[in-house]
Amino acid sequence: MTRFGVQLHGSFPMWEYPALARAVERHPVFAELTVHDVLWWRPVWPILTLIAEHTERVEVGPDVTHPYLVHPVVIAQNVAALDELSRGRAVLGLGRGSFLEPLGLRRREAAEAVRETAGLVRRFLARDRTPHAGRWPAGPGAVFNWTPPRPEVPIFVGAFGPGMAEAAAAWADEVRPPGIWDTAFFLDLRSRVERAAAALGRRVEVGCDVWVSVDRDRGRARELARVQLARFLPQMGAMTRFYGIDPEAPVDDRVLDTLFAAGSPADLERGLERLLAARPATVVFSSRLGPDPVRALELLAGVVERVAGEAVG
Repeated sequence: MTRFGVQLHGSFPMWEYPALARAVERHPVFAELTVHDVLWWRPVWPILTLIAEHTERVEVGPDVTHPYLVHPVVIAQNVAALDELSRGRAVLGLGRGSFLEPLGLRRREAAEAVRETAGLVRRFLARDRTPHAGRWPAGPGAVFNWTPPRPEVPIFVGAFGPGMAEAAAAWADEVRPPGIWDTAFFLDLRSRVERAAAALGRRVEVGCDVWVSVDRDRGRARELARVQLARFLPQMGAMTRFYGIDPEAPVDDRVLDTLFAAGSPADLERGLERLLAARPATVVFSSRLGPDPVRALELLAGVVERVAGEAVG
């Protein structure tokens, strides 16, 4: 059974997140509500705090955060505090991050850095005093002065690069490539992850993030999607190479319909039927969702309930 969630971006005024969180939780089909951690938008942890305070059921967490601006202990602190505030509903998405080029940051050995971050987060949550040697050393005294509510939280990796995805098969609970709508890239990446996990005697779930813009006014929804996709395309090297897309060119209909669920509820219904046939473990709907986000959530929930219900039936 595919699980469904929603990912909000930091593109809304801070005071809007409580109402958006409640709007997501009103729809039982959504089991998770994450927030995209991008440096140039509003900071993710205050938003997650607001979401945790105004929800009772959905899992909450960043999708994804990374170790290139803060030490992994800060990530561990934040996720532990979020888990405490949400009474055990925290999840953690990790990745290599995006839009860091203006800071001149070079993400060398990203797969190893993300793996080590996950290991350290687990170490700190468990209050493990075992010395750790690596790019972020931690001695026996590197332990929280308080006890996090859970010694471990679910960790998934947001990755579309084959190297990161295959490496994550050794330690992650799930791999979620973003920008999935056409299924060819998803099926190729999932096969890589499953082979890597099987070689290690592991089973790793593979889900996906779907960028979505839905509205009964189809043209309005697609125009919003073009603007958003144009911003992200230069960050998506593995996917643009796979599909033969020029990331600097205008977003035409082929590119849009390959990487973005954009249009009317009927458009989304047809595309979601195709996506669910590929059996993703998780589908998280991401971005501004539509010209009217609350109305988009209602439309999206209706589509998911119809299509997922038919798939189960």
